Amino acid sequence: MLRMQGMNPATMMSMLDACIAMCQLCMDECMEHADHSEVCKMCAQACQACMDACMAMKNSMMAMG
Repeated sequence: MLRMQGMNPATMMSMLDACIAMCQLCMDECMEHADHSEVCKMCAQACQACMDACMAMKNSMMAMG
């Protein structure tokens, strides 16, 4: 998304959607093991933080038009 070739909103939204989907899948898997593994718990938390950041970026982009 940081390429200097210009910003294409549709492409950026697609990248954000893909990132959100990947984080959701990873988080769901890690949550299955979070009670038994501190690493999986931390991974799930990191995935949630990444999803939150992507959603915030997406919402900001939609608000801009």
